[in-house]
Amino acid sequence: MKRILILVLTLLLAVGCVIPSFAAEKASSGDWQYTVRNGEAVITGYSGSDTSVSVPSSVGGYSVTEIGTAALYNSEIEKLSIPSTVRKIGWWAFYGSSKLASVKLHPGLQTISFGAFLNCNSLHEIEVPPTVSSIGDDAFAVSCKTRTGIPDTSKDRFVGQQYYTVNHSFVITGFRGTAAYAYAEDNELNFRGDEELSFGDANADGSVDVKDIVLLENYISDGKLTETGKLNSDLDCDGAVTKADIKLLRSYVKGEISLFEIPSNSYLKPQPNYLYGKKLYSDGDSVAKGTGTDTLGSGFHSYAYYIAEKYGMNFTTEAVGGTTLAKNDDEPLGSGDSILERVLSMKDDYDVILLDGGFNDVFLKVKVGEVTPDSEKSGGYDLSTTAGALEQICYFLTENYSDAVKLFVLCHDCDDRQPLYWDTIRAVLKKWSIPYVDIEKETDFRAVNDEISTQYFFCNDDKTVGDEIHPVAYAQDKVYGKLVERKLNALFAERYSLAPEKEKIGIAKGETAQLGVEMNGAAYLGGLTWTSSDSDIVSVSQSGAVTAEAIGKATVRAETPDGRIVSFEVDVKQSPLCFYLNKTDATLARNQKISLFPVFLKGTASQDIRFESSDSSVAHVSGDGVVTAKTGGSAVITCKLSNGVKTECIVNVK
Repeated sequence: MKRILILVLTLLLAVGCVIPSFAAEKASSGDWQYTVRNGEAVITGYSGSDTSVSVPSSVGGYSVTEIGTAALYNSEIEKLSIPSTVRKIGWWAFYGSSKLASVKLHPGLQTISFGAFLNCNSLHEIEVPPTVSSIGDDAFAVSCKTRTGIPDTSKDRFVGQQYYTVNHSFVITGFRGTAAYAYAEDNELNFRGDEELSFGDANADGSVDVKDIVLLENYISDGKLTETGKLNSDLDCDGAVTKADIKLLRSYVKGEISLFEIPSNSYLKPQPNYLYGKKLYSDGDSVAKGTGTDTLGSGFHSYAYYIAEKYGMNFTTEAVGGTTLAKNDDEPLGSGDSILERVLSMKDDYDVILLDGGFNDVFLKVKVGEVTPDSEKSGGYDLSTTAGALEQICYFLTENYSDAVKLFVLCHDCDDRQPLYWDTIRAVLKKWSIPYVDIEKETDFRAVNDEISTQYFFCNDDKTVGDEIHPVAYAQDKVYGKLVERKLNALFAERYSLAPEKEKIGIAKGETAQLGVEMNGAAYLGGLTWTSSDSDIVSVSQSGAVTAEAIGKATVRAETPDGRIVSFEVDVKQSPLCFYLNKTDATLARNQKISLFPVFLKGTASQDIRFESSDSSVAHVSGDGVVTAKTGGSAVITCKLSNGVKTECIVNVK
């Protein structure tokens, strides 16, 4: 199946860019170039002429752990082997290596990044080890080519036309239940391999619990574990089963981390749905507007459009190309040309507010200004400076849109002067506790050569390469959009935090109890998956009802589909042969209240507790032991357990 994406490449302001060098200072070892990061080597290039190549496991005395961004771009390599020391294959690592037909990957590899094998048209199949837990978009089987200089039929300019195709006959070999299988399914590629893995289930009994922990602890000492058990137990994806895997497994079973926080299972994390139906406001400069995506009458497209369309959001955008955050001193305040003025004129209610800006402040020579002290939050800032304008925006949003999720997007990075502005913007946002995403720092998005640049950024009319400033629609969706989307969903998830009704409960062997989860103080009604760390001690139903099977302790966990977890400590004890109330008698005035609760002997407990009054007209007792005095007289409050043991409190009402 072939998809053609018509992507934009239009003219912005005529500005000069000082493009920073991508890589740090390089070293070389034979035909291999590399940099050293945190004591490990990152391969950055290959200058040899061999067509059958094995990446070295070490260079210059450093272990090779990564193939860097575009490291083997357009290489002539036909056959390649990557050692087990390599944990990551970077963005566009083998981009355009059109002769590459055979790639051997080894266990220990964990990440295959965005577009790693893009435009490798001779590569028709690959075996992916089960340690790979993350595979970026368009890593395999994708061709994406841009032809520049196409006349725009709707405007007097030249644009680029991008052809995007997927080779659906591509074959991925591996294990079901892994990131490789999920990637093949999601991208409609062929998958070869029938064996299925279930990470964490070391004994392959269908559940992940304390028995798996015990088995792995024994394995460390006796070395006895099936091959499938070893694959299931490599939770940190390093190619071996170690104490680190046991630590991860124990944390999961105890309810300290979610399923998706285990590296081997991170690929399973579903897309949250917090954004559906929300009302979105977007403002900023040409990137937020989508400059360069409006070719051939297709209309503007940006990261904000991507999010709004995906989630069916009610969308308003006021973004303007060439706009500044602050008001330019050369123009009178009130012209409405700045992001500041447009934001201050907002009147409607919004659930999500997305802003970018600051790039044009640099080129229009707006004064950067200074951030005021943290205590200064009264409004009235210097609107002619970038810092003051953004502070005024933050003040306005804090005062008028406190319930909205707010996010600032730092998009551009193209000039030596920008770090000062960017640092100032970050300082303002930190002061006002408004989160941001930094595209430059949080992705490897910036291109490293003209060809890759042209795939992701638009071209001016008189140029044939991308400007490294304005993403085409493909990049707005695949890079900007997905990063902003993840951040927004994470911000909403923080608002919807869950908590147990009771973190710890004591229960008698043979009893049952209902566990409850709350969200913002009210009962949580969403879907939950319930598990017990040791079902021999405490079993749990999928409605959250626990049954005490044997004396001991177990952790019961409830997990939402998007990975939020709530854990309960359940302590199973002996059924009491006797117990006491905190009061044996009480004298109350009318309408006065007291709380009664049972006191158990050490080693005993009960959850099935019932209260009753011998005369409710004198003293009424609720199910949780709250006694309310009604009329004069005397009543006996009885507390009874499921095993028939009971005790009493005499209540006299004056």
